[in-house]
Amino acid sequence: MDYKLPDGTIINLADIYEISEIKDLGGDSHTIDESTLSFTVRFKSHRSMQVTKNYHFNEWFEVFKELRKVHDDLILQWEKYKQEHGN
Repeated sequence: MDYKLPDGTIINLADIYEISEIKDLGGDSHTIDESTLSFTVRFKSHRSMQVTKNYHFNEWFEVFKELRKVHDDLILQWEKYKQEHGN
């Protein structure tokens, strides 16, 4: 079963091994005000991908809520898949 991230990336739920918590990666050395929130999806193939969202300091809470919604929905769909398919 596939899951589509807001950026259009498709993730096969059967391939997921682990989903990390959301982390604040801090500032980008190439910009003054921009920072990044991120979580990592690790796959059974030992590959991983980061799901990220950039923000300015005054937008942290709103961006965190948006990323948390994606994170929690992905976990929910993955857990449902595992229950239905015994993985």
